[in-house]
Amino acid sequence: MKRVLFFLVIIFGTTILAFTGESMGKSSADYSAETVIIIHYHRYDNNYDGWNLWVWPDKPKSMDGKSYSFDKIDDFGVTSIVRLADKHSRLGFIVRLREWEKKDIAVDRFVDIPESGVVEIWVVEGEEEFLLDPEKIDLTPKVKIAFLDSLTEILASLSAPVDTKTAAPKVTLNGSVLKIERFEKADPTDISTTNYVKIVLSEPIAAENVNKQLSLEIEGFLSSEVIVRKALDDPQFYYDKELGAIYSESKTVFRVWSPVSSSATVILFEDLYSEVYTEVPMSKIEAGVWEATVEGDQHLKAYKYRFFSYGKERETVDIYSRAVTRNSERSVVIDHNKAVFDGWTGHEIPPFAKPEDAIIYEIHVGDMTSDSNTDIESKGKYLGLTERGKTGPDGVTAGLDHIIELGVTHVHIMPFNDIHYIDEGVDGQYGWGYDPYLYMVPEGHYSTDPYDPLSRIAESKMMIKAFHDNGIRVILDTVYNHTATTGSSSPFDQTVPYYFYRTDRTGDYLNGTGVGNEIATERPMMRKHILDTVKMWVQDYRIDGFRFDLMGLIDRDTVLAIDRELHAIDESILLYGEPWGGWGATITFGKGDQRGTGVAVFNDNLRDAIRGSVFDPKVKGFALGSRAKERRIMRGIVGSIDYSNDIKDFADDPAETINYVSAHDNQTLWDKNSAAMPDAPKELLISAQKLSNAIVILSQGIPFLHGGVDFARTKYGNENSYNAGVELNKMDYSRKAEFIDLFEYYKALIHLRNNHPAFRMGSAEEISRNLKFLDAPRNIVAFTIDGRAVGDSWDEILVIFNGNLEPSEITLPDESWNLVADKDRVSEDAFERLSGRVILAPVSTYILHK
Repeated sequence: MKRVLFFLVIIFGTTILAFTGESMGKSSADYSAETVIIIHYHRYDNNYDGWNLWVWPDKPKSMDGKSYSFDKIDDFGVTSIVRLADKHSRLGFIVRLREWEKKDIAVDRFVDIPESGVVEIWVVEGEEEFLLDPEKIDLTPKVKIAFLDSLTEILASLSAPVDTKTAAPKVTLNGSVLKIERFEKADPTDISTTNYVKIVLSEPIAAENVNKQLSLEIEGFLSSEVIVRKALDDPQFYYDKELGAIYSESKTVFRVWSPVSSSATVILFEDLYSEVYTEVPMSKIEAGVWEATVEGDQHLKAYKYRFFSYGKERETVDIYSRAVTRNSERSVVIDHNKAVFDGWTGHEIPPFAKPEDAIIYEIHVGDMTSDSNTDIESKGKYLGLTERGKTGPDGVTAGLDHIIELGVTHVHIMPFNDIHYIDEGVDGQYGWGYDPYLYMVPEGHYSTDPYDPLSRIAESKMMIKAFHDNGIRVILDTVYNHTATTGSSSPFDQTVPYYFYRTDRTGDYLNGTGVGNEIATERPMMRKHILDTVKMWVQDYRIDGFRFDLMGLIDRDTVLAIDRELHAIDESILLYGEPWGGWGATITFGKGDQRGTGVAVFNDNLRDAIRGSVFDPKVKGFALGSRAKERRIMRGIVGSIDYSNDIKDFADDPAETINYVSAHDNQTLWDKNSAAMPDAPKELLISAQKLSNAIVILSQGIPFLHGGVDFARTKYGNENSYNAGVELNKMDYSRKAEFIDLFEYYKALIHLRNNHPAFRMGSAEEISRNLKFLDAPRNIVAFTIDGRAVGDSWDEILVIFNGNLEPSEITLPDESWNLVADKDRVSEDAFERLSGRVILAPVSTYILHK
């Protein structure tokens, strides 16, 4: 292994390291590649365990990255030689810990590739700028980062330890020295010599001074500018009025919150895509808000903001953008009255009495309408979901008509607010939407013209109205746990660096999401943004509910504020989310935290009991004969309430549980069961498909169905198809034609639930009083409901779930019963009367009544 030449020079106490690289005079051909990037990486603690590279070609919306190991050790640290078969002029790279546990720095970095095809760089931990000349490397101890976390306290992370008993720090504000009360270890468990320190100031920094240069110096260390972080949580910085571009025909007021900026400017473009612009200086008004007024009608004028903070000029779109140009490259001022159409204002929303009346169907705009075997005209677009009378193979209903025919009450649409990793209007682009960029504007890729800022707004509203006109309410899937990007690529970080995200003591972004960052929902102005956003979707787009992705990472106070403020607008709004985070996340709103609120959580207990663990495809659930699941099935049947001493779970009310067995994440139900029992005949898989969601639909609580589960949707084993394209993800209506009997079974079950309040009881007390479990043989769960007591047309109802793979016997209670559902049929009208001993078909559901 060739070693890098190394020598050490000490000049006036500064450590300067000089190196010569190994690529001098070489071309890419010498490495048997077209493009080569050699990256040297240095960490101050010399711990490189788990650190690796993510490298990708720099092209618009690229997701073509690949990981590379550091496989050489040198005197600087570790090295990786990345060889690429194709010729590239620019590469992006990220230094990351394992599978995105953290990044070395938040921003993506890019390297220009010279004509030789080879570039060699040196990267120092925590520094955005990398070096092409190794002679400029300086590893002097430094204050790596310092945060003002209250107006009197600075927390700093150092590259080397310092003795807090003897060292003398200095804090300056615009060059003036501030008096320090004490200098101490920041972590009480540390000894006095530590690399994590706290400086307590004698006097609080005035609110009007947080945008001035605040610096920390410690003898023997390179100094650092102090970043104002949690100090901005002080009530002095909370602004409760409207932000964004506030339009009227006579003028537009631009208002943005950026307390740390020393200046702010509106860049107002001559038209949407013109390079000609006017700079409009903004004035600071109150609580860190900047404002500018532009006279005249500014409808469809594009704009951006330019801030100066922490010694840098930062240019970005408005996080309160209500309209944007293609790919959200510019914000746009709009007259909201011109973003509607005849029939929108005041159109009727379907009536809805209580949460337990809902049956939710999860869809994706592109998936639902993109099958080429249908006659839907606007495939993959909002307008595709407005088309009636559309069909697929063998004349099966498709698109909107499919959902109407099924009979669900709510459609849950995967995120269609602004998505980052989609190049709008380009064929073949696809994404699930869990990579948000802006929260207050619809995604343009689903519109017929992403260049027109009004197209996405009007057409998404047309889609929403089409659902409403056909008796279906609309739920928007939201992602308030992370954004697609951070640093210079994030409009949030550009507006107020480090404020809107959770960071650790070294300034690294926390990663409880598993995708690189966590939104700091607990910060007052981030909470305001979330509340402003959801209220806008309700008031302007007439959205009827929200699903919160990784809701376990949203702090409880924010969840309660959403609950309180939205239900003050409309009590019928549905709110629910995932009560978990990514691996190793700190959960702030988990299962059980929803007790007594108007918020529901996904019931993974019932899911895993029915289908088996989502993390191991080979594990079977109750619906494929797995034993000892009866008690967990019972908990789900009663809506996860505390029903008895041995049947209790996480909910106070059945409206707090979202019962489901499959969703967009993980394998489809058909794929999961196929993997768990590879030799299962098709007929058994169909039976499991029926039984699984019969349990969901007939249980107390709120049932949730994955789009296409009603016709055995498959993604051919792909359990994370977010980037697999629409061809794999589409709703394949040929399967509906193939599995039409399965579809009719689901349709009839949904009709049954809608018609019978016994399956939609509204309180724990009602359930405990009227639902009784029967003693049953192994792998069978049976219960009765007193229909008379809950106003049902059936006096008494008996439901039996048989999870055995072979015929099973059960003795029916009392006298004879009317059979209305079995393994193959569901109907309001009785097929026959049964009494006494009955043989149950394998993997089946029976519904009987008196």
